[in-house]
Amino acid sequence: MRARRLIFIGLLGIAVLAISGAVIAARRLRSDQDSGVFRGPHVTLTPVIRGLKEPTFVAWPPDDSGPAFILERGGLVRVADAHGQLRPTAFLDLSQQVSLGNEEGLLGLAFDPAFAQNREVYVDYTALDASVQVVRYAVSADDPDRVDPTTAKVILSVPKRSKYHQAGMLAFGPDGYLYISVGDDEQSERAQDLGVLTGKILRLDVHSAEPYAIPASNPFVGTDARGEIWDYGLRNPWRFTFDRGTGDLWIGDVHHIDGDQGQNWESIAYQPADSPGGVNFGFPMQATFHCVDDLHCHPPGVSLPVVQYDHRMNCSVTGGYVYRGKAIANLVGSYIFGDYCTGGVFAVHGSADQGWSPRLELGYQPIKISSFGEDPSGELYVVDIQGGVIYRITDASLP
Repeated sequence: MRARRLIFIGLLGIAVLAISGAVIAARRLRSDQDSGVFRGPHVTLTPVIRGLKEPTFVAWPPDDSGPAFILERGGLVRVADAHGQLRPTAFLDLSQQVSLGNEEGLLGLAFDPAFAQNREVYVDYTALDASVQVVRYAVSADDPDRVDPTTAKVILSVPKRSKYHQAGMLAFGPDGYLYISVGDDEQSERAQDLGVLTGKILRLDVHSAEPYAIPASNPFVGTDARGEIWDYGLRNPWRFTFDRGTGDLWIGDVHHIDGDQGQNWESIAYQPADSPGGVNFGFPMQATFHCVDDLHCHPPGVSLPVVQYDHRMNCSVTGGYVYRGKAIANLVGSYIFGDYCTGGVFAVHGSADQGWSPRLELGYQPIKISSFGEDPSGELYVVDIQGGVIYRITDASLP
């Protein structure tokens, strides 16, 4: 069963039948039909940008309180001002280069840490040949509101055969290296194969060489494995992020177990900032899905998830961010994430030393969460791919 296949499918099919009751209930939480604000039991989402077509991600340049940059699955990077007004001209138009089957499209964006000086931005998309492309662009010298298409430089090209399990996240880590998530290409056994890039998180030095150099501190340098690999044993790490306060890495990995093997599970994985990499998150080992008895099912050398949840009224995890903003004191230090199908927003609180809370349900909304976003001040946003709206989390509390 392909748990992530619903991500970009307009018709909700069988999964919607299973969650329709939850969606109807969530609609009753909508307290202001005109403003579009959703008020759940423990979270309030306020719309800030509307009029988008299948948005997949939202980001801001580093140390910049200016406009938001929004990816649309069809290949456009749109820009919205502080009032949520979209500029009529796209920042980048890849609509003739992006494939749009199922989970494909324009998926990830990362601004260079030195964007203010070099004006460089990286995007991740599926090309017409189904490969995953990571490409660097520079802003036009003549028009600061648009990318110069002639500056395109392919950093990484990963051949794939499937229209599913693309992953697609890009992020610069605290170390200045570019991290890239790549799904398993529906070849689960490859997640444990260190000779291929699928089912992994990669770590590249994009500043020291063209198209990139492999950092000497990467865990598999000097072995027969691919040196680009940072972590492995992942199925479809759709969204990962770094905690801006600690540097810890959080990963939302879309999982499943076939029906004859047991329940389906979605996972949140954690990697501390001082990790040397090389972490095996275990996929496709059955034991990593839901380890009830750690003494008997913990595979040696495998890092188990911080928290998991099953598919009862859910379908696909969307990884988020650790909240480090100032507007919602109750959330500080909590990892906020969601579920695509139900529009559920969840939290995990705690620490690696003292233990983690279970999944805390903040509220369900009738939206389809393709991503979360974090602005320069640390406030969090929710991306609704179905309604074409970006929401800001304006209030919340832990249950």
